[in-house]
Amino acid sequence: MTKFEKILICLDLTEMDYFLINYSNYLIKTFSPKKLVFIHVMETYDLPDEITDALDESGGNLEEIVSSELEERINMGLSVKSETDVTFTVETGLTTEKLLHYTRKNKFDLAVFGKKIGYSGQGSVARKVVGMLPSSVLVISETSRNDFKKILVRMDFSSMSASTLMMAQSIANYTGANIECHHVYKLPLNYYSRQTPENLKKMKNQLTHVVIKEYEKFNRKNKITNPPPLTYSLDVKADEAQLLYNHAIKNSFDLIITGTKIKSPLASLILDSTSEKLVGGDKSLPVMVVKDHKKSVGILKAIFD
Repeated sequence: MTKFEKILICLDLTEMDYFLINYSNYLIKTFSPKKLVFIHVMETYDLPDEITDALDESGGNLEEIVSSELEERINMGLSVKSETDVTFTVETGLTTEKLLHYTRKNKFDLAVFGKKIGYSGQGSVARKVVGMLPSSVLVISETSRNDFKKILVRMDFSSMSASTLMMAQSIANYTGANIECHHVYKLPLNYYSRQTPENLKKMKNQLTHVVIKEYEKFNRKNKITNPPPLTYSLDVKADEAQLLYNHAIKNSFDLIITGTKIKSPLASLILDSTSEKLVGGDKSLPVMVVKDHKKSVGILKAIFD
């Protein structure tokens, strides 16, 4: 079972911080991590007005002012009493570079980002770094519920699907959540030219049979004795992410879990288009991107050292 012993919460000195800090109460209460760290990477050219105004008035040290502001926000919003060691840190430099270095060095199990729907702030940072971080990543919006009762797992019968299902089962052990796997399939390319309502219905029935057999084989291979139910949908517009998201919204899921389709060592550090779209700024449901920590750390070391 995956344990969330070390969780990183990424702040950016916007209103989203208050929501992330409040959300941390749920994470602490649910997963009882040993350590939870709030981090802000300070890029001096992009500070909010209240910070620059305070700097002008006091003539103080910039890092001290930012740290003081973060500490005030954390103390005000963090209400759960627990044995979790809660700390915060302020780093200076390029956000993506510092986050990659910090997560790799400190071996977090989960990094949490916020995103404001329709805004290109932290959500865009998450899209830039989520593939590169060695830890799994949770991206939430300001409308996300503090609850994981229904989890939707993206299922393509790959080894990454096995990892995402394992993550879902771990979360369910903490929360009692119900899990469902969802597979999005496509018709063969050479079939579209002869598509009729009758042929389409026949092909769907045939593919449904194949999908069920693939899921049975997947469960046997990964020794899954009590597999969650599998649902599936047909992708005719090459938009798996939207189909997954629509299914999750329609059926009141609280969390979508996906992964990266690993085709090569470098490709494992790059989000595939479906995961990237799910993390994007126009989706309000929480999305978790599962990573193989050991493999990711090894690849990052080979590339950046």
